Amino acid sequence: MLDRCITDVKLRKADYDQLAPELQARLFDLEQMLLEARIPTIFVFEGWAGTAKARTIATLTRRLDPRGFRVHSITPPRTYEQQYPWLYRFWLKIPSYGQMSFFDRSWYRELLAAYTGGGDRDQWRTRCEDAVIFERQLADDGAFILKFWLHITKKQQARRFAKLLADPLNAWRVTEEDRWQHRHYKQVYLAVEEMLSRTDTAFAPWHVVPAADKRYARLTVLQIIVGALESRLGITAIDRGASLDDSGSALRRSYVDLRMPVQPTVAEMRVERTTFLPQRGESKPVPIVTPSVAPLLRAASPLQRVDLSLRLDEGTYHRELKRLQAKLYLLGLQVYHQKRPVVFVFEGWDAAGKGGAIQRLTAELDPRAYTVHAIAAPSGDDKARHYLYRFWRRLPPRGQFAIFDRSWYGRVLVERVEGFARPDEWRRAYAEINQFERQLVDFGSIIAKFWLHISPEEQLRRFEARQHVPYKAWKLTDEDWRNRERWPAYLEAADEMLLRTSTPYAPWTIVEAEDKKYARIKVLRTAVEVLEAELGLVKLA
Repeated sequence: MLDRCITDVKLRKADYDQLAPELQARLFDLEQMLLEARIPTIFVFEGWAGTAKARTIATLTRRLDPRGFRVHSITPPRTYEQQYPWLYRFWLKIPSYGQMSFFDRSWYRELLAAYTGGGDRDQWRTRCEDAVIFERQLADDGAFILKFWLHITKKQQARRFAKLLADPLNAWRVTEEDRWQHRHYKQVYLAVEEMLSRTDTAFAPWHVVPAADKRYARLTVLQIIVGALESRLGITAIDRGASLDDSGSALRRSYVDLRMPVQPTVAEMRVERTTFLPQRGESKPVPIVTPSVAPLLRAASPLQRVDLSLRLDEGTYHRELKRLQAKLYLLGLQVYHQKRPVVFVFEGWDAAGKGGAIQRLTAELDPRAYTVHAIAAPSGDDKARHYLYRFWRRLPPRGQFAIFDRSWYGRVLVERVEGFARPDEWRRAYAEINQFERQLVDFGSIIAKFWLHISPEEQLRRFEARQHVPYKAWKLTDEDWRNRERWPAYLEAADEMLLRTSTPYAPWTIVEAEDKKYARIKVLRTAVEVLEAELGLVKLA
């Protein structure tokens, strides 16, 4: 891509002064429209040292409402940021719906540093894939992404550096990193070529901009951004004849989400099934007719084969509980010493015993070493961004546990069943979740996922028991009773989730939870086995 860039083009000051203000005014109008359409936008600026990336961003933002955008200046990761997966700090900076984010350097800074630093090439290619996946997930969620590489030759860079160094007020801008890049220009050039070719996509394209002439570079970037945004919003040359204020609905167009038709999965080739569930206050089961999965998927259903008759006697329960909690204490020390992040995920039916299992799991862990996240419906900042944002920001650092009571799997469970996510959104979530967990494992995280399974009859018994226990009654809500009416739909969603997201690096453990004692011991035993497989065996005195 770089070899086709002609860098010695120039633009007269008079032409720039004539064209730039009109483009900046159009960008201001577009900012308001993006806010109304709730489209998040991301502009990434990379390029050679000395190409005035910050000044280019300032040209873009000069006429914008400052409440509608953020500029992120990316430096090498700080010590605390190195305690998380490499994309963690960028997920925390994604814009909310309707907002703009400008990145003065970005995740590509780390990719270039890893390439030129002589790191493992396979790992570098995996990170390129991670960057594409990151951008794809944001784009699928409606984000608009443009990436710019500001390009100059080595001779042009040398002239820029000489000019900056001759000015005492600007000499500080030429850093040791910049000098290294200039000395190794050819090596970095090859790295940039490969990086651009691997990460240039239709949903997040690269634009190589000649930057020898600053006015030409800034106007080119303005034209690309304004043209692309107007195309995204469906604005024509006729529409541009009116301002935002006097055009009414002509410019206030809702974003029309154009996607390829989604082919039905096996789970959507439905047959009708009648399920009889005991209901609140009823002595006899009430028939509930719901669409069900096709026979092929039902035959493969993991939850249809669960043996809920498994029980554990009181004596065995207390002996095993004491032994396993002692092991978990020792393994918690190893997690800290080996600097491994641990993620435990708990999903399951209402009243299946997730809270009780988590209590026994954490009983002997150092309370400073773990955080339990009780996940409810998103709100605030979490609701204004991609659904994975709230889980990225809750990830544990190295040497810590994060325990999720409900998790990102809500996307393919409650959001699917209750209609909070469109079919195309929850369908693609299986791949997004698998990619998310693969990135955690690549970083060194240890993951264990538990589905606590009970029968509808046992759930009814526990609901009714909770009503008469003052310190448990608060757990029971009208929504819990309503969800029972959708048991078959939730069962179908859970089956498909288990089939599609149980991977070699993050497998599901189905816990037979009809008996709480058996369920708790199975959770603890599985947690110990997973941790010992990664950290080494621990022995009790």
